[in-house]
Amino acid sequence: MIRIITGANRNDFPQEIAAMHRLRKRVFHDLLKWDVTVRDDWEIDHYDDANPIYVLSYSPEGMLRGSLRLLPTLGPNMLDDTFPILLGGRPQIRSGAIWESSRFCIEPEISQDRASNQVTIAAAELMCGVGELGLSSGLSHIVTVTDVFLERMFRRMGCPGERIAEPHKIGSVYAVAVAWEVTQDLLQRMKAVAQIDGPVLAKPTALEPARAA
Repeated sequence: MIRIITGANRNDFPQEIAAMHRLRKRVFHDLLKWDVTVRDDWEIDHYDDANPIYVLSYSPEGMLRGSLRLLPTLGPNMLDDTFPILLGGRPQIRSGAIWESSRFCIEPEISQDRASNQVTIAAAELMCGVGELGLSSGLSHIVTVTDVFLERMFRRMGCPGERIAEPHKIGSVYAVAVAWEVTQDLLQRMKAVAQIDGPVLAKPTALEPARAA
């Protein structure tokens, strides 16, 4: 199940927000050793102050098993403002129809929670949740900064996307910017690969109205 935490309902979910930031700290700081900002047991950065939407995947038992963050490219975002080198000299991406996904992470202890096709269920749910959000909001594309390992995982999930430019080594990883066109066909292909039936969002949501604080 996918839960959406927004500017409108963020104050209603303090425990869920805290669990997400703790998961990010375990993944990005403890496991991957990225150079990220840590406050106590949270990983958090200034993009979390930009009124993002959080997409959270929960197990049937209610355990958080993955999350990601969404921001419109018209405002602050990692690709344009932190990693413009990954644009390969192309202009910044600034469009109300293009949103950025960032801080995609899966709970390490359930990383073997996979469908028969070796796609992590939580990862597939997160991407399908973004697809449902994008379609309901009239988006044209989702962009992200990721590493080449996750790029391969996205291919296995049926959503290879398109590289915006060639990868660059940033810190200890080879990072790359990827764009996906938001289409019903892509969403259905991801669900078929992951063997997901029906919607993944707990309730229908559109992006811009949801950001209202």
